[in-house]
Amino acid sequence: MTGSVAHRQTARGGMIATGLAIAGIGGAGFAAAVLAVLFTVVSSSGGCGAGGVGGVGGGGIVLGPPGTGERVGATEYGGPGDPSSGITGARGDNLLAHPDTYAELGGLSWQTATTMGGLPYMTPLRITWANRSAIAYKRDFGLGGGPVAGLPRTIDLWWQLSGRLGIPYEDGQWSGAVTLQRPPAAGAASLIGTTAGRPDTLLSAPAAAQDAALCAPGAVAGVPLTPGERAQLLPSGQAAAPAAAPAAIAQMIAAGNQIAGKPYVYGGAHGLALSEIAPAYDCSSSVEHVLYGAGLLPVSYAGPSSELESFGVPGPGRWVTVYANPDHVFLYVAGLRWDTHDAAGPGDGSAGIGWHPLIRDATGFVARHPAGL
Repeated sequence: MTGSVAHRQTARGGMIATGLAIAGIGGAGFAAAVLAVLFTVVSSSGGCGAGGVGGVGGGGIVLGPPGTGERVGATEYGGPGDPSSGITGARGDNLLAHPDTYAELGGLSWQTATTMGGLPYMTPLRITWANRSAIAYKRDFGLGGGPVAGLPRTIDLWWQLSGRLGIPYEDGQWSGAVTLQRPPAAGAASLIGTTAGRPDTLLSAPAAAQDAALCAPGAVAGVPLTPGERAQLLPSGQAAAPAAAPAAIAQMIAAGNQIAGKPYVYGGAHGLALSEIAPAYDCSSSVEHVLYGAGLLPVSYAGPSSELESFGVPGPGRWVTVYANPDHVFLYVAGLRWDTHDAAGPGDGSAGIGWHPLIRDATGFVARHPAGL
């Protein structure tokens, strides 16, 4: 249905919802998958100091701290009974390859889908139905509709995620109540002590507060600090985090320091959870480990360098920039390059996986960055 526009009526839980299906906007919550539209929407939103995440205020659902739950109305989308939803998430993810996916509802863009405050791409949530529970990640958005079981219609569950929870597949027409929780902080947060709670804090805050928390510098423990806004390569091969940088930068540097100096092996670490420390890495697995440190990728992510060409939002970031093509990927964190070899020549640090102080040629690479960074 790519590029087409269709109107339809779909019965859900005894209610009738009329929706607009545009290039994959359809199913229970009309989950959107229009990559070109998304880029227009997200690339226009500001980073640090440029307003709230997604440019909107908070929604009607406020998620409590880890261990507490919020009961909300949910729907399912996708699958053979709901073909108009397609298989592509709003940022280009193949949802069949990422069945742990949900869509936040409320509108036709990342700015207007705000039932939970306008959560950033890849926000993790624990979703519980009956006696089954799973962690899922936001890769989509949807229009939504009327209440479900007297609760605000808040979240759209990808059909494979619904199956994992034991929800009966009803051709994309199931609706019911689920419990949402914020999971504990993950990634390398434990390595920097005082910032461990920051990722969870972001999930329940209104958008303006999310932006402030994401962009605010914070004292850290366990990671060397250097004055200013630029990371510094240390004689040990480790990196020092800039004291003025957001906490996410320190988390990424902590993750990189975990594996700096590991040997390069093509295909190394793929197939392992990103939370594990592998004996060897390649370009994409090492970059993914660094991004996971700040909670920017799910723990099961294992894509090749070409998949990172669609990571985040287009262009260089304020603090982080990923450069990817089908053959290689590297990134800059607070001005310090993470790479698998000394591509910039003499004086570019070690010859292997780790931090490199020089700028390398990025011709032929796609520049991407995490939203807000």
